[in-house]
Amino acid sequence: MLLGMRKHLFALLLSASTAMAALPPAPPTYVCQRAPQQLVIDGKGDEPAWQQAIPLTPLRDIEGTPIAHATDIRMLWDDSYLYVLADMQEPHLWATLTEHDSVIYHDPDFEVFIDPDGDGRDYIELELNALNTVWELFLTAPYRTANQALHDWNIPGLKSAVQLRGTLNNPADTDSGWSVEIAIPWAGITGHSHQPRHVAPPAPGSTLRMNFSRVNWRVQADAASPCGYSKLTDANGTPLPESNHVWAPTGIINIHYPEHWGYVRLSASPAGSGYESMPLPATEPAQRRLYHYYNAQLAHRAQHGSFSADMQHPGVTLLYADRQHFLAQVTAPNGQQLSIDANGHLSTTPATHSLPPLYLWVQGDKHEGQTDWWQQHFAKLASAGIHAVIIGGTPTRLAHLTPIARAQGLQVYAWLWSLNRPQDATALQHPERYAVNRLGKSCHTPADRPFVEYYQFLCPNNPAALNHLLSEVDKLAAIPGLSGIQLDYMRLPDVILPRGLWAKYGLDMSRELPEYDYCYCDRCRELFRQQHGRPIAAQADADAAWREFRLQSVARVANALCRRIRSHNLRAACAVFPTPQLASQLVRQDWSRFELDLALPMVYYSFYNESPVWSADCAQAAAEQVQQRIPLAPGLHLPDTSADRLPSEIEQLRRKHPAGIALFCDDDLTPDMLRVLRQLTRHPQ
Repeated sequence: MLLGMRKHLFALLLSASTAMAALPPAPPTYVCQRAPQQLVIDGKGDEPAWQQAIPLTPLRDIEGTPIAHATDIRMLWDDSYLYVLADMQEPHLWATLTEHDSVIYHDPDFEVFIDPDGDGRDYIELELNALNTVWELFLTAPYRTANQALHDWNIPGLKSAVQLRGTLNNPADTDSGWSVEIAIPWAGITGHSHQPRHVAPPAPGSTLRMNFSRVNWRVQADAASPCGYSKLTDANGTPLPESNHVWAPTGIINIHYPEHWGYVRLSASPAGSGYESMPLPATEPAQRRLYHYYNAQLAHRAQHGSFSADMQHPGVTLLYADRQHFLAQVTAPNGQQLSIDANGHLSTTPATHSLPPLYLWVQGDKHEGQTDWWQQHFAKLASAGIHAVIIGGTPTRLAHLTPIARAQGLQVYAWLWSLNRPQDATALQHPERYAVNRLGKSCHTPADRPFVEYYQFLCPNNPAALNHLLSEVDKLAAIPGLSGIQLDYMRLPDVILPRGLWAKYGLDMSRELPEYDYCYCDRCRELFRQQHGRPIAAQADADAAWREFRLQSVARVANALCRRIRSHNLRAACAVFPTPQLASQLVRQDWSRFELDLALPMVYYSFYNESPVWSADCAQAAAEQVQQRIPLAPGLHLPDTSADRLPSEIEQLRRKHPAGIALFCDDDLTPDMLRVLRQLTRHPQ
């Protein structure tokens, strides 16, 4: 919506200076799959392709808090159109504006924002109300830069339709909601007023920056109003502020910060191909930091009349500043140099050697109360080019450590042990929730736990266990500043250990042993019998249907957790065994079925008596087995390497073009390794 039309820019920037004390969270991502045929735009969204389309993560309040009245948004594309379907819960349907290009957000509305090339300029805004009245705008720059909106700009060939679930403008009943279906021609997206329109669609793999907004007003029944409702007002008769529910929160009540909008990748896969995800660009954290600095400079000029030559932000170098001009620069973890000027123009200098983002597991249960130690620790990690930290510990510890890490520009993932829950006081009160082996021994009983005492696995088919894990996700998701939650032990116990560990436990695991084969609890046995009309075969390790049952059971839990994570606008990650095929054999974990935003395959070659080359080969095999649908950050086990070998091992993984590289863990990251990482990522000493 056009907040720039309703508020003074000065006031907006002053509010921004307060809101931007902390680096904003990472934006959401979405993979838009192809429509199998051109869609009929009738507002219903009942074609099979829409049912198969991947839903976006839920809308949130523009300042980042959860909201009521859910909105389900999906997208598809073909060579002619970008399609958008939004289904909105709403108990009071009303609309008044019928003239094209009215200021639609004065009614409840649905809004689409598209920045085709992601440069934060020359973007599209499209608004619709429940009468299907449309307002198209083209903005050459955000309002904070200049009020350059083209209000009489139209999208040739635009199609839109609305369906109401209830009665419009009738306060006597309670409605269910409304849906909007839109087809936007590519000629209205990939071109703009400064150049001829490009009719050709983008190539598969192209990325757009997008956002969605839903505006609602607080109303009361009013028989004197033409629509039957009137807006609630304050003591001065001014309508109370509207609610702004958006896909990618900007942190302040102004959606025109396109650097915070989500990333949308156009997939070559048809709808129904399964869940796909995309990693954030390697330069995204640096770009976000640079815009953070840029907005602070604009706020300074709004308040003091000039830019600051003394403003300092971590990681940002001010190259030049006078009263009306400045140029600032940031180095991304992959070595690229990003710079921004006073007009918001962003430029990038290619790196001579690029690394994918680096993820590091961090044991968060140490140095409790030593804030200074953690500040220094995270500063060292950031200076070495670490992109994100995966922190373990209680929600209380994570709530303490997250802002410290974020202040250093690090993304933060919460490290959640899932089906394996050692010392979980709540779970331990319920023995029936635990996994049972083929001999009838339960992981609840200390003497019967396989391999190590902390193997306390829950049954994947126990509803109470799943609800408990979902509540753990909710606790972590309440921590401000998280980028995602990384699941660990999303599997059953090792029915076959990696070969390198056989000697450690004095076992020959060339075949499945019944004492390590889980879950044979009564619930799982009965569910299998109901599904297949027979019990588990006497030769259980040869029963393919029984093996498949457990693979599905684990995947079902993983996907329930992933969906809950994304419902909080967080990314869903998971530490997994090297490849889906190997994981299926060893731990009943076919993670190609997981709806992940990031998988971290633990390609730890020493566990398998292999060489570092094996790790890179596994990373490539894993990418092929998931058909490139899941971004991968294969892991290096730091105790297996040394500072002098680290560059070659990272380089072998880098050549497989992963979305990242994960390092386990910070306890084993030596000062010499940090020095090497600084050199590899071209960070200063």
